[in-house]
Amino acid sequence: MKKNDFGYKQVNKKEHYDLIQNIFTNVASNYDLMNDLMSLGLHRSWKKEFISMIDIANKDNLSFVDLAGGTGDIAEKLSDKYPNSTIRIIDKNIDMINGGINKINSLKKIQFICGDGENIPISDNSTDLVTVSFGIRNMTDRNKCLKECYRILKPNGIFLCMEFSMPENYTLRNLYDAWSFLVIPKLGKLINKSEKSYQYLVESIRTFPRPKEFVEMLKQNNFNKTSIRQLSGNIVCIYKCRKS
Repeated sequence: MKKNDFGYKQVNKKEHYDLIQNIFTNVASNYDLMNDLMSLGLHRSWKKEFISMIDIANKDNLSFVDLAGGTGDIAEKLSDKYPNSTIRIIDKNIDMINGGINKINSLKKIQFICGDGENIPISDNSTDLVTVSFGIRNMTDRNKCLKECYRILKPNGIFLCMEFSMPENYTLRNLYDAWSFLVIPKLGKLINKSEKSYQYLVESIRTFPRPKEFVEMLKQNNFNKTSIRQLSGNIVCIYKCRKS
């Protein structure tokens, strides 16, 4: 049986799914605060850049899906840019969803669905845009998730994915490693009483495919017109592609 990476460990698929659920149950209560602390606030500019890459001319009656959208940062920004759109956040962790429901203005057209990115409860060819921000690496079966994203998109629909990567510059990479392994788990212990959860999160970045490898995964799942935007010295990559 093929094993899954869980940080630096190898586990079976069922165990991987359950462990990921436990991770996000542990971190949900202070998820946004920890994002600010771990990234030194940079995640805000990364998300702003992410939204700026969406270029849909027709702004009426659009349908968006935000996978692993949890507390709703991306969905809120989408709603501000496209106020007449319908946005569905799909997240498999109910604690993350509850955090988003408590935060998001009820007037915004944002729906929350407790569901799995590998079995998306959305009909075929129905969605103009699928976004996933720092969530694809936590999927138990990434290829299945990409197939599902492709399935629900309309022809020429956009798939936009933001994920951590590793700096190419040697000095920056060493600084990044030191921050990741020496500081972030300790912050997790202090803020969320969960050092192991954040140890996993920093390890999972190292085991995620490199940018060229992930682009190849996108191509194998029939996406085309793929581009990569690297941010903060390649700490973050934004992948943009379309359904054929």
